[in-house]
Order: sequence, then structure tokens, then C-alpha cells
Amino acid sequence: MLPLFPLKLLIMNYKFLITVLVVNCSFLIANCQNDSVLSLSLDSCQNMALRSNFDVQIAEQLKTKAKAEREAARSMYFPKIAAQGGYTYVFNDIELLKNIDGLFPQFDISSANIPQEMKDFLQQGLNQLRTEITSLWKPIDISLKGAYFAGLTLQQPVFAGGRIIAGNKMAEAGIEMSEENIKLKKSEAVVEAQKMYWLYVSVREKVKLAKSYENLLDELEKLLTNVADAEMINRNELMKVQVQHNAVKLQVMQAQTGLELSRMALCRIIGANYSTQIIPTDTIVQVTENQILPSENAVSARPEYKLMQKQIAIKEGELKLAIGKYLPTIGLSATYGTMGGMKIQGNPEAPFNISNVMAVVSVPILDWWEGSQKIKSAKTDRKIAELEMQKNSQLMELEIKQATFNALNAYRQIQNAEFALEQSQENLRISTDRYMVNLETITDLMTAQSAWQTAYSNLIDARIDYRIKEIEFLKATGKLDAGLY
Repeated sequence: MLPLFPLKLLIMNYKFLITVLVVNCSFLIANCQNDSVLSLSLDSCQNMALRSNFDVQIAEQLKTKAKAEREAARSMYFPKIAAQGGYTYVFNDIELLKNIDGLFPQFDISSANIPQEMKDFLQQGLNQLRTEITSLWKPIDISLKGAYFAGLTLQQPVFAGGRIIAGNKMAEAGIEMSEENIKLKKSEAVVEAQKMYWLYVSVREKVKLAKSYENLLDELEKLLTNVADAEMINRNELMKVQVQHNAVKLQVMQAQTGLELSRMALCRIIGANYSTQIIPTDTIVQVTENQILPSENAVSARPEYKLMQKQIAIKEGELKLAIGKYLPTIGLSATYGTMGGMKIQGNPEAPFNISNVMAVVSVPILDWWEGSQKIKSAKTDRKIAELEMQKNSQLMELEIKQATFNALNAYRQIQNAEFALEQSQENLRISTDRYMVNLETITDLMTAQSAWQTAYSNLIDARIDYRIKEIEFLKATGKLDAGLY
């Protein structure tokens, strides 16, 4: 009969274990209900990545900005109309022509060819007339207490040194640059998405491989345990399998951790919740060597090359702007307005119209030194852009050759890995047969199993590496853009 205390302790531990299991099961069920499952193909992964990529969204906003700047540049061709108005209250009146003595000089007819008596009579009369006019004159009093002005002004540029045309060409080039930038950001997003997709597929396959190897060792350990219990083999053989089994368990745990991290990284790229469980549907790697052939115009087909071309066009426009700044400018201006609220000599004046048309010509005279240096600076910027295009074109050619070699090597690596897997499978079969007839040790058998696992893992890496090198080759040669737009 069992003692009472250990029996009670056993019952308490049993109840606690049941409680923990119930709580854990409830937690797992809740997590399973919250976590969604997403069956993800390569195309859907690519499309979701394009929709959620922030760089692509920023590039699209830059295109919207470029379109607005183009419309603003086009408006420079059209006249500008502005409404104006004002009100003033001048405390002191304005007096004009307070003294008109200076306006009426002394009359002198001494040089006139007339008789002296008539000359004296006329001189006296003219002097008296001047005196009476100046004595009766009153200053003109103008009151601006409550005066106002309202009107419209129209300004139309006729010639601005070619700056308006150059500005519009630059705006068009800006839109084209924004479009090429969108292509570039989309291709980068697709490359990132496909790399992460195939990395996730690779880790999943390696987890399956590690688990299958673990199951194999588990069965082997059970078999050897029974044999060792029957004292048919040395227990040291069983311990070797157990050590290897524990090492493989650790590998499985590490692989599962890597799987979770790669899953969350893929969720970030496609814009899904981090708790989303992803099931990849495209797991078969199609290998084709024929498509790894760069075209002759691979460099010019890349968005980066077209961006550099548009950058040179921008610099050309900046040069024309610099030249146009120091050329003559011609403009027209027309004003129609009305003014009222004035009083002259204390009498209110009716509102009157003020209209005019004016042509303005401006010719820079003393800016030739500054202008020549600014033009020289703009020419230098254009030359720098051309040199950068030449340099980057050579780098892109080198990148294309490197991407081609990497893709071809990845293709050949698959063939090598497949051959190595076939050899390891045959070696494992032979080792298993020899071990069953006691011609090999358990260490030799586990070595053959480990070699098979390594060969299988290398084949997975080779196939995934081929897909990654393939997408890098398509991006480097400008072939990736064709399926994006």
C-alpha cells in the first residue's frame, strides 16, 4: 500500500499538469484563430510588394510633383493678371503752384522795331497785366482724405532670353525622370520580394529536411535501444546515435527560428501582418540556361541609364537658363483702373479712369563678368553629368557581365549538386546494407546519412541561389521591367 503523502502529492501534480495543459491549449487555439493563413504565389508576392513598398509610393508622389511643376512651367507662356486696390488718408492737403512768378517772366519788347512811344505804352501794359495775374493767382489745393484706387494689371512676357522654353523642357525631362525612377524602384522592390520569397522557400525546405533526418535518427535510436536492451550490441553504439540525435534536434530548432524570422521579413515586404502564416505555392525551381543571354543594348535598357540621360538634359536646360538670364528681355504691361475720393479746391472730384499700355525692354549692361562665370559653371555641370554617365555606363557593363557569370555558375552548380545528391543517396544505401550485415559501424552509417543531408541541403541552396542570380541578371540587363508595367 502506497504512503498517503506521496499519493496526495501525485494527485496534486496531476491536477496542476491538467490545468497547465488546458491553459496552453486555450492559448494556442486563440493564437490560431488570430493568425491568418496566406497561400502566396510568386506573382502575388510580387504584386503585394509593389503595392506596399514605400520607395515605390514615394516615387509615384515625385511623379505627381513633377507634373505639377510642368503645369507651373507652362503657365509662364500665359499673361498674368492681378487685381490691385488701395485706400489712403492724407492729413495735410497738397498745395501746388503756390507762387507763379517763375512761370511768367518779365516781358521785354525793347528789341521790337516799333516807335518808342508805342513801345513804352505796350511795355507798361504788359507789366501791369503780369502783376494782376500773379496777384489774383491762388494755389491749387488737393485733398487726399479718403482717396482710393482700384484696378487690374496684365503682364505678358514676349521674350525672356529663352528661359521659359528651357524651363518647360526641363519640366518635361523631370516627368520622364520620375517615370524612370518609378521603374527603378519597382524593379528593386521585385528583386527584394523574390529574394525573400525564395529564401523563405529554402528555409521551409531545410526545416522539412532537418525534421526528416530527425525522424530517421529517432527510428534508428528506437531500433538500437531495443537491440541494446537485448544486449546484442554495445551500448556505446546507441550513445553515438543519441548524441547525433540531440545535435539534429538543435538544428531543427535553429531552422525553425530562421523560418519564423524569414516569414516575418516576407510579411514586412508584402505588407501583411507579422502573425500571418504564409504557405508558398511556387516551390518548384524551373532551370533554363537559354535565357541567361544579355542583349546588345542591355545598358541602354536599364532605368539607371535613362535617368542619367535625363539628368544631362536637365543640366542642358540649366545652361540655357544661365545664358537667358543675361540676354535682353521684352515684356508688355496693361493697366485699367479707377481713382476717386479726391477734392480739388475743396470740390469733390468724380472718380476717373486710369488706363495705360506699356512695353518694357531690359538689357543687362554691367553683368557680363558675372554672367560669363555663371555660364561657365553651368557648362561644367553639364560636362560632369556626361562624364558620370560614361563612368556609370562602364560600371553597368561590368555589372551585367558579373551577373551573367553568376547566373551561369549557379546553373552549373545545380547540376553539380544533383550529381552529388545521387552519389550520397547511393552511398547511404550501400552503408545501410553493410550496416545491416555488420560490415560497417554505426559511425559510418551516420556519416553517410549526414553526407546525404548535406548534399540535399546543398541542392536546395543551389536551386534557390539560381533563382536569386536569375532575378539579379534580369534586373542588371534591363529585362525585369518588361513584366512590371
